[in-house]
Amino acid sequence: MSYTYLGQTLYIRPNYIVSLPEYDSPKNYYSQSFLDNKKNLKDNTHKGKLSVKSAKELKGVVNWLVSSAKKKSVYHKETDQFYTFKVNFVTLTLPDTETEITDKDFKEKLLNPFLTYCRKYLKLKNYVWKIEFQENGKLHAHLTTDSFIFWKDIRKAWNRRLNANGYLNDFTNKFGHSDPNSTDIHSVYKINDVAAYLSKYMAKNEQLTKQVKGRIWGCNYELTRNSKPKLFVWANEIHEIMKPLFNPIIEYKPIMSKPDSFGNVSQFGEMFFIKPFSWNLINNEIKQLYLTTCSNIRNLVTPETNLILT
Repeated sequence: MSYTYLGQTLYIRPNYIVSLPEYDSPKNYYSQSFLDNKKNLKDNTHKGKLSVKSAKELKGVVNWLVSSAKKKSVYHKETDQFYTFKVNFVTLTLPDTETEITDKDFKEKLLNPFLTYCRKYLKLKNYVWKIEFQENGKLHAHLTTDSFIFWKDIRKAWNRRLNANGYLNDFTNKFGHSDPNSTDIHSVYKINDVAAYLSKYMAKNEQLTKQVKGRIWGCNYELTRNSKPKLFVWANEIHEIMKPLFNPIIEYKPIMSKPDSFGNVSQFGEMFFIKPFSWNLINNEIKQLYLTTCSNIRNLVTPETNLILT
């Protein structure tokens, strides 16, 4: 049975674009990455580690968060200073307690209410969080955001949640106050490729004895909904739309199928690796969808669909 070729679907991400063919009826291709992902999904338990698919999604939302964020100068009234800012990296830690704080309680009693408070009162917009155990067996969370929040306000909000749940009682009895240095905040701007650094750090899997149960990471709804834009290009428009991607400056890699029983492989797609400056070489519907996605993320706009037809 033969199928009619319709065109290409372009899966657009800040750092790469994948082009795959579309037919008038489903046609399955089996790349090694597809098979690995399929095998990975057979086991519903993540065993405290990021699955291949989940790690890829986590890197994707971090890349979109960084790409959509704009460098800005923020004035803080209390310090009477301007801060140059684009994205930051926050670590939320726990004090020593007699009773263990489980990952379930960490998320339900601490992290989720903390994020709700920050969205409502501290102007938190886009964010990605990940929870993990440290080598000492205590939990902590990493939070990457595009919103400037003064370090004192973050620590105050986090300690308020700890205190409300009785997790600062031991600390208060020992030190006479309930304001431990429980947070660490860094503005990320000195690393050349911020997105690559943050996505790699957030998606790392530690080989620890204790592993997180349930959800390991998450992000705000608008970031999730905007993180997988697609552009369908009809067959008669492919040459014009995809021409900028074949610029020698843009690295290209064919996507090959898994070898058949005779050892034969065939190309069924293409991947284009996009550096930040490479977007200046693209000036058509591809670039427009990229810019629209960045704008949607910055302004917390939820798209009706992630598929755009040319």
